[in-house]
Amino acid sequence: MSAPAAHPPGPLDPALLAPLDPEQALHLLDGLTWLPAAGPDRWRRVADHLAARLPDRPAPAPRDCRDAARALAAALGGPTREGGEPGGAGALYRAKYDLIALLHPDPWFTFLNMGHCTAGPDGPDPCADPELPGTGRHGGALYDLTAAPAPLEGTAVLDVGCGRGGGTARLARTRRPRTVTGLDASPRNVALCRRDHTVPGLDFRYGEADRLPHPDASFDAVVSVESVHCFPDAGRFLAEAARVLRPGGHLLLADEWPAADARGPARAAAAAGLRVEAVEDITAGVLRSLDRLPAEATRLLGTLDEGPRAAYARFFADRVGRDSAGLYRSGRCVYLRLHARREG
Repeated sequence: MSAPAAHPPGPLDPALLAPLDPEQALHLLDGLTWLPAAGPDRWRRVADHLAARLPDRPAPAPRDCRDAARALAAALGGPTREGGEPGGAGALYRAKYDLIALLHPDPWFTFLNMGHCTAGPDGPDPCADPELPGTGRHGGALYDLTAAPAPLEGTAVLDVGCGRGGGTARLARTRRPRTVTGLDASPRNVALCRRDHTVPGLDFRYGEADRLPHPDASFDAVVSVESVHCFPDAGRFLAEAARVLRPGGHLLLADEWPAADARGPARAAAAAGLRVEAVEDITAGVLRSLDRLPAEATRLLGTLDEGPRAAYARFFADRVGRDSAGLYRSGRCVYLRLHARREG
């Protein structure tokens, strides 16, 4: 059986979040995702987060952040927290990536993951593909590493949470599967994927990770790179992945995970009925990729006009180089690669 095909929601309209501008709205979503919800100074902390990330514009008032969050909750539907703000992680992440696609629509920006690097600080970098555009060289390497355990030539592959499609297209070009389907819950992401990637056998569709719109036993491999933490329910996704895999099919994951629960992915995969073949901590390689990001971003930003250059500089420095990388440098999260198979 398969879940009924979901009708794609409309892309998030940033005007709903006025008086915040789209970039402030993106950091608001970060604040709602990352900052603790408890405490009487909730909206002051969120407003301070926005002001610190965007010091070139007037700081928003706490009530503006509160009202924008409530408007977002009304637009997204689904569960809400006490106080009226959005409570569903899946909807928050969908809105976040819709805004990233609106703010950063450039065709070279097709990798959103942290990347992976095997090179030392001064040595050659054999994992980085110089043909990949922008800052995607190590993002492509992370896809290569994740998919390496499975023979994909001539197979049917599903990439769940495909983002901007750079990794999905790389699988189609380099591993020679018969078909590759990229699935994402952000309507703007799916539109950009279809615009930017035309490879034989490659297709992009809207879909939710916990309700995969595919029949039972329809894929030889399910891939997901740095997306499971965005899904509404990781356990339901893994159960759905097991359902759509053919007997003997491969589950290939790479993602961040709370360090205190580093055994969680293997436990969840086993609970979904999958046989865990390997789990590897690849945090060191992800951090090496992030160490190289400033130099890569500097080279790239020099080719852009002033307006896009400033927005991308903030994206790479704040969102990736400080906030996301801080999860791994602090030891709060580890980055794991998992390979599992469906029995049979």
